[in-house]
Amino acid sequence: MSKELTTVGKALGFTVALTLINCILLVSSYLLPTSAMRDHVADSKQLILSEELYHRWDWGYTTTQIDGQSEYDLYGMAINEDSQESAIEKAMFMRYPDGDGLPRNESILAYADRIDGNYDQRAYTRYWNGSVMFLKVLLLFFNISDIRMINFMFQLTILLIIVCLMAKRKMERYVVPFIASIIFVNPFTMALSVKFAAEYVPMLLALLVILVFGERIDRFEGGWDIFFALVGSVTAFMCMLSFPGITLGIPLLMYVWHRKEKDVIKTVIRCCLFWGGAYGVTWLLKWVIGTITTSYNFLEDAFGQVLLYHNESSISIIVDRLMRNLWCIYNPVYVSFFVAMVIWVCIMAVRSSKNQGEELQSGKDTIAGYILIALIPVMIIVAMGNGYANVHFYMAHRHFAISVSAVLCLLQVLIFEISRKKEKR
Repeated sequence: MSKELTTVGKALGFTVALTLINCILLVSSYLLPTSAMRDHVADSKQLILSEELYHRWDWGYTTTQIDGQSEYDLYGMAINEDSQESAIEKAMFMRYPDGDGLPRNESILAYADRIDGNYDQRAYTRYWNGSVMFLKVLLLFFNISDIRMINFMFQLTILLIIVCLMAKRKMERYVVPFIASIIFVNPFTMALSVKFAAEYVPMLLALLVILVFGERIDRFEGGWDIFFALVGSVTAFMCMLSFPGITLGIPLLMYVWHRKEKDVIKTVIRCCLFWGGAYGVTWLLKWVIGTITTSYNFLEDAFGQVLLYHNESSISIIVDRLMRNLWCIYNPVYVSFFVAMVIWVCIMAVRSSKNQGEELQSGKDTIAGYILIALIPVMIIVAMGNGYANVHFYMAHRHFAISVSAVLCLLQVLIFEISRKKEKR
């Protein structure tokens, strides 16, 4: 028990320390000059006006949709130079200019272009929006088109390195489930959105850390608990509630594979608790720090919004919410792709079942563990409430990428288990 309490204490300490460091960096970013940032957004005029606010690069698919409203909120926060507040107040309130009667993208473009008008200073108080500090630095040198291309190059490079490292670590049988999960997240859409990258990039970096430093983390008492706590903290600091659970579910799968599927149930429960605990603590710290450093009651505002998000949630409403999210990927292309992956995984599992079956530590534990991981999206969508998962279904549905990978792994294990039982006979 004392070791467990020590681990919890360390995880809490690291979470608080990391959040304070990130807070200082965020405040510091508000000391940067904004003139060049505004110029670079203004230079993106042709791009901004060529896209609808909720742009889809393939109109027939919800999975290709950008949340332009929030996307340009972030750009507005980055280039806003009319707030007269201190740097700490700017970082807490996250104000952006909002022109009367204009869509958000056109409003931010008009402000960046220094067009005279009445721009309200709207606050975005509840979220850390930590991605703004990276956006500020990028906008000093690049326009929006450049940032999208940087996003694409960086994300694709990290993704390819991850696949190569998986092969090097002899994780070949997990490559197909992993790639399937990434496709259901839709990496091309991730490259187009700063908001989405704020959750997708931390997920990729967490996977990279597991593959590169996994053996070192193994040697530290409670190292993995602290790792998942830090990932949860970074997620809460960066995200705008698009699909935060992917930074838990997909790295959790990678960690299970790193452990060669040992004690999967225990692993899932511990990682979820530490990730979720740090995620909640980091959000709470925003409200506490904001309430202490300003005259505004962030706590009251935040808890009021939580109650709004968690309005009536009967069984029928929850089912409708889940189906609304699943509908985004219920179409011939996605279904056909998933079926193809199922067939491929089953064929490969049958071919290698003799050797792989011997590697399983506990078939029942592994099976139950993968079922738990597959249910993580359901639990997140239920926990987030109707105000989030129902309204933001075009983003939240990406949580089911976790289920896709977990189900494919579950099929592998079932085939290996059946093969092992046949051999014992």
